[in-house]
Amino acid sequence: MNPPMNPPMRLPTVAHAVALHEAGQTEAAAEAYQQLLAADPRQPSLRHNLGLIHLHQRATARALPLLEQAWAEDGAHDGWLQTLPVIGTVLCDMGLWEDARRWLARAAVRAPAGSQLAPALSATLRRIQPRDYLAPEVFDPLQARTLLRYAPRESDTYVYAIDVVGNSPAAERPTENMPVDLFERILDKIVAERVAERPAIWLFNQGEPQLHPALGALVRAVKQRGLPCHLSTHLNVNQGLRELAQAKPDDLKISLSGFTPEHCAGTYKRGDLPLVMANLRLLRQWLDEAQATTRVWVSHHLYKGGEADIPAVKALCDELGFEHHPIAAVYQPLERLVDLLDGRGTPDPVLTALIEPPQVYLPRIVATRSTRHDCELRFNQTVINHDGTVALCSGVVDKTNMLGLGFIDTPQAEIEAAKYRHPFCATCMKHGLCYSVRDARKLG
Repeated sequence: MNPPMNPPMRLPTVAHAVALHEAGQTEAAAEAYQQLLAADPRQPSLRHNLGLIHLHQRATARALPLLEQAWAEDGAHDGWLQTLPVIGTVLCDMGLWEDARRWLARAAVRAPAGSQLAPALSATLRRIQPRDYLAPEVFDPLQARTLLRYAPRESDTYVYAIDVVGNSPAAERPTENMPVDLFERILDKIVAERVAERPAIWLFNQGEPQLHPALGALVRAVKQRGLPCHLSTHLNVNQGLRELAQAKPDDLKISLSGFTPEHCAGTYKRGDLPLVMANLRLLRQWLDEAQATTRVWVSHHLYKGGEADIPAVKALCDELGFEHHPIAAVYQPLERLVDLLDGRGTPDPVLTALIEPPQVYLPRIVATRSTRHDCELRFNQTVINHDGTVALCSGVVDKTNMLGLGFIDTPQAEIEAAKYRHPFCATCMKHGLCYSVRDARKLG
């Protein structure tokens, strides 16, 4: 006697699946879409809807193949006019610019003439396009393979990070100020070489630029040459702030380690919270006095317990008209991070203050990082020490990772070649620490 057969599973209707989706019951809607597509794959609208659900779940490895197939099958449908910008925007927000670019390009083509959508799309597309001053790929002699380049994330143009004050004990560099005449000769070489049309000048790396007694003059020298000028400071120095405001840098990042005396001093040994608070208010006053349009943003580095400070810091930033960007603190520099991962070095008290130790957050980052792309710190930055020599990148401090080249006397092509030959890059890439893009194929 034959065993009784299970009754056939009843399929949901398309209307029911769409109703679940519109009601925000995305898990149930996704299951319904999958059942319907399994029964009849010839339904691009359902593939489109399922792809959108996965996209909003940040599961791009599942979302993008579905959306690409739906586009290939039914890209002429009017509904894509609303969907294309959404797909591109979500991918941009995730840092997946390489994938976002083709969706936003499609959206720009489909946008009605004269609509408000087109200008915004065009601006975003310009930002995420590869730069014409960068070769699209480069051969890496250390790995014996070709790596892809991409639109740099840290800046929309090439960056020269000039450490005008050498005050990093970890790098065994003395606390010295870059002479103004040396700084101006460096700027003149940058202008003459024209690696990019208007490269950005960052007056910081490992050092505190506010310690330089002629910081205002340095900013003015950059601006006189028509170049954008950016600074980063802890605002823990009681000098030169008014002159800096009067010089009108384009961007000023305030690195803040905490908003209580314990947090501020515990994670930055020279932290003086009352001085920082006073300087923040003085900075606002003096920028207004100078009628400066400087963009100021507070990079709020979060340590254990520091999350409670977020509302107060944001409130202060809102009051002063500064941007607030909280971010979990990470362990630096790269050499100490490599020592930690390789089981070398001595315990660092800072590690106990981190919200997550590197052994926890790094695997999560490395797991989603592309191995096909080059490191931005290598292909889009040149780091110049206070004495005019060149460092491998902005993430290193040890003498062994200085290139041993004088910037003024060395052509840019030779500096670039020296970076790609340096053995520490291979070490960094082995651990997945290079500054590369996320890979959509690894997400979800």
